[in-house]
Amino acid sequence: MKPTVAPQDYEEVLPLEAEEILHHDHVPERWSGAAWLDKTLEGIVGAAILAELVVILLNITVRLITGDSVLWTQEVSEIALLTIAFIGGAIAYPKGAHMSVQALIMRLPATWKPYLAALVDWLVFVMSAGALALFVPTLVQQVEEKTPILQLPVFWVNLPFSVGMVLIAWFALVKLRRQAWRPAVVGAGIAAALVAVVLISPPLFYYASPNVLLVVVLVALFGLLFLGLPIAFVLALASGIYLYLGGISDVSAIPIGMASGAKGFVLLAIPFFILAGTVMNSAGLTLPLAKLVDALIGHLRGGLLQVVVVTMYIFSGISGSKVADVAAVGTTMRGMLEERKYPRGEVVAVLSASAIMGETIPPSIVLLILGSITTISTTTLFLAGFVPAAFLALVVMALVFLRARKQGGVPSAKATWRARGTATFFALPTLLLPVGMVVGILSGFATPTEVSSVAVAYAFVLAAAYRRGSRRLLGDTLRETTTTAGMVLFIIAAASPLAQTLALAGVSQQIHDLMSGLGDSPILFMLFTVVLLIIMGQLLEGLPAVLIFAPLLLPIATDFGVNPVQYAMVLIISMGIGSFAPPAGVGFYVACATARETVENSLKHFWPYLVAVFVGLLVLAAVPWFSTFLPALAGLIPF
Repeated sequence: MKPTVAPQDYEEVLPLEAEEILHHDHVPERWSGAAWLDKTLEGIVGAAILAELVVILLNITVRLITGDSVLWTQEVSEIALLTIAFIGGAIAYPKGAHMSVQALIMRLPATWKPYLAALVDWLVFVMSAGALALFVPTLVQQVEEKTPILQLPVFWVNLPFSVGMVLIAWFALVKLRRQAWRPAVVGAGIAAALVAVVLISPPLFYYASPNVLLVVVLVALFGLLFLGLPIAFVLALASGIYLYLGGISDVSAIPIGMASGAKGFVLLAIPFFILAGTVMNSAGLTLPLAKLVDALIGHLRGGLLQVVVVTMYIFSGISGSKVADVAAVGTTMRGMLEERKYPRGEVVAVLSASAIMGETIPPSIVLLILGSITTISTTTLFLAGFVPAAFLALVVMALVFLRARKQGGVPSAKATWRARGTATFFALPTLLLPVGMVVGILSGFATPTEVSSVAVAYAFVLAAAYRRGSRRLLGDTLRETTTTAGMVLFIIAAASPLAQTLALAGVSQQIHDLMSGLGDSPILFMLFTVVLLIIMGQLLEGLPAVLIFAPLLLPIATDFGVNPVQYAMVLIISMGIGSFAPPAGVGFYVACATARETVENSLKHFWPYLVAVFVGLLVLAAVPWFSTFLPALAGLIPF
């Protein structure tokens, strides 16, 4: 979130600001510096998504007919994925789509902000230019190497990383050129001083213990975060600083680690799930689901607020993005809620609490990534996520029920069976999308990537059948997907070397020793890490925090006798609470924007729901059954 208003105006203006960010209305024209370059870059990334979609669908067709897979799809997938991650991630930077912590920035005097913005752009320039310089020798070495199947030069596979770094450096200069000269010059001076301090510091740490070095790097990491530097760049810079100051490894390991971190066939599911959810949102296909749920439970006390919770539960299985869920369901139901006089603050509270609840509902992007970076299978995580989310949904619905009389709002009239049948008929095609995706993955019939590609094709067909897609639907949704998917994959790439660096620093063992010193209590370990993860979810947002802390904490949880599947669910929901809890939770502000309510009024309504969800999380942390029942029933883990 990047408000441009004075702190005293924060509560009244931030929802509008959040809405602008959500819809990218703040993106300047010719964000790349030239209109033709804007279109070319978006076209390249969009073409990579479409090409990969065609390749995956072709592979599925060939396998169904012949029983064999097309072997070269893996190599094509790598090129497409790196193109989306690094060129798409570069595009997200000038558009302001990268996650960043703005809790401190928006409370500073307005006169300071141009100087901080210039400093951030200079630091981004330094990081991208440095990464490019470090990666060029590796790229040159790969000119003679060939891929095993298509015999393509490996150079072409990793070229998108170099192109992405060049683009980011260019975008940083374009942004600096548009700023006033004084902030740009001052920012350059401060950035140069910071770089100089890092370059001359290694002798100071020659005899320092690893703990001292780690503390210095963590201070630098959080300092950069609070400056407003996008989280992905903070992660990469922190890794580089640690390796350079400690002399532990060649700093060129950072760009190599970033390029490797964005590879992985399962990661292709991310842009496809985002595209499918974007199509559903743009075509208004959430409405039939909302009307079906309204027909079934809208007459209960709490009325449409109960409908919001259940609709969020269902829709969380489509988009894979909690912010997208909030925007889609909130926008779709806004007119219905206003017509029946539900308080907007209560709507924001229920939307936010429901989004936290939906963190573990498959096919969540976080679950996909967690399955790719830990030893727990994606299928196990998908099955494990249903019951914890359902339990939290019931907690939220119970609170809606208790608060209904005080908060007002008019429940729907009880629908007739004929009306319910009609609503089911119209909602069934949309409902088949999340159900089909989950069944396809859990049954083992197809991989998450294959299921997500089919979901995209089905979403476009559905939009055409409902006649809710305009002629520009493909172009508009691809444009939005290039930005969102690029940002997500770029964060994954940037977090990969930091996770390796923290492992190298022995952070897991240090946390283990700390907890052992406090007593070998699984309950104490759970409470400590729940608080830690909520705080980290605030600072790093949900996804980066999961990428960094999941590989560190899951092995420790096992050592303390905590079931790893249960701990994975607790970890994800804790991060989700951090992502939606004020003051830095971006999701909460998106909910405010969607419901068109001020932050100040929404907070009064949100605190009871936040407490209720936190208590529900403690129950999930204390009772493994909620997380382990379905995977154990399927034979994936022991009872």
